[in-house]
Amino acid sequence: MKARTTRSQQFNTADKKVLSALKDLHDTLAAGIPLEQKYTVRTVTAVREPAAFDARRVRELRGKLGASQDVFARLVGVSKIQAQSWEQGRRVPSPLARRLLETVEADPKRFLRMLKAA
Repeated sequence: MKARTTRSQQFNTADKKVLSALKDLHDTLAAGIPLEQKYTVRTVTAVREPAAFDARRVRELRGKLGASQDVFARLVGVSKIQAQSWEQGRRVPSPLARRLLETVEADPKRFLRMLKAA
């Protein structure tokens, strides 16, 4: 019969794996071995920052959708107070929110269909 592994044993195993990997990385760096020779190294440069959304742009986007602040907030997954603070210029949308707002702005018909379906 196979013995059950407890959570603390699982964490200990994970801890050991992480520490082993870090030691291996340390040894590689100390030996002067280029990382590309031993590890898969990727550099991401093609992803641009999301566009800025000031208060006017947020209001215009909500206006294109013809949505109330409450409905607009639900659509983009924030509280009504958060959406209001964007529109009043008291706060600016986070990079993640700006990425979503760009998506809504690029294809408002898609999001209008979502609103109508609800």
